[in-house]
Amino acid sequence: MGSAARPPSSRAVKVEIGRQRGDGDDSRRFTPAAITFDTRAHTLTTEIKDDWEEQIQKQWRTNQSHVKEAIIYQFGIEDFEQKIRDFTDLGVAPWSVVALHNFYLAQVRNAFVSGSYYSALLGACGLGERILNQLVLTLRDDYSSHPATKHVAGKKSLDDWQKCVRTLKEWGVLDEETARDYLRLMRMRHAAVHYRSDLDSGDARDAALAAVVLLCELVQRIFSPHGRDENYFPGPIGRSYVRRDAEAIPFVKHFILPACVLVSPVYRFVASASEPGGFAVYDDPEYGRSSPSLSDDQFAEPSRASPQVQYPF
Repeated sequence: MGSAARPPSSRAVKVEIGRQRGDGDDSRRFTPAAITFDTRAHTLTTEIKDDWEEQIQKQWRTNQSHVKEAIIYQFGIEDFEQKIRDFTDLGVAPWSVVALHNFYLAQVRNAFVSGSYYSALLGACGLGERILNQLVLTLRDDYSSHPATKHVAGKKSLDDWQKCVRTLKEWGVLDEETARDYLRLMRMRHAAVHYRSDLDSGDARDAALAAVVLLCELVQRIFSPHGRDENYFPGPIGRSYVRRDAEAIPFVKHFILPACVLVSPVYRFVASASEPGGFAVYDDPEYGRSSPSLSDDQFAEPSRASPQVQYPF
């Protein structure tokens, strides 16, 4: 296989999120950097085993205590046990590229933990419809000649979940399971907005929990920053990278690439609270510029991830 020769040792520079591919970038791949996730619920639900080493058990108990303290600090001490239970029952927040929905999803989850269950229910259903509309409106021009696009050509069609879901499925944006679950969220929305006696008790917790959890599952499936074989491949430093031939897919082009950094195999992530996703990215700006381009398989070779470059940290 061909190889992209490394230049003499040079200083790495910071890579900006959203930079587009240009001349001399054929040895680079996009990897998501502007992402959101919250795995604290997993910390709370992890069972501490008796056969673990004492120090490991102690560390897990400390971690669980810190998460509970953070929840109480954020949401208040009143009914704190219920709030911790609600936080835990929601499960982990989805791994997702940043694409406008993230901030509102956090607000929906916060409303549920705060005990505002009906607000969380309506918020989850409303955000689900907003994401559906965003996908259709953003991608519609790319599929202007597709037979299914006629179903979402008019303004009123955006109010029809079934038309939007069917069109996104035919465009290849939603798979069968995701389309089916999106219609489940539609039915939850109708049950929440239109009068039915189900919610006459004044307790919308179960309905809200089901809607929020389902929305989180949908977000992770659609906007995942890793793992989908048709869009990603595994590569250096234990991350997922956008397949070279997937960069032209409309969904990838509009939603995934803007949340990515374009890197060589020798890049490094550095923790930085001020950066989207919590990391700054540094890379060798000269890597591979005078060498043949790399295929996805060549880029993924583990030997390429060893840097021959000075990093400013």
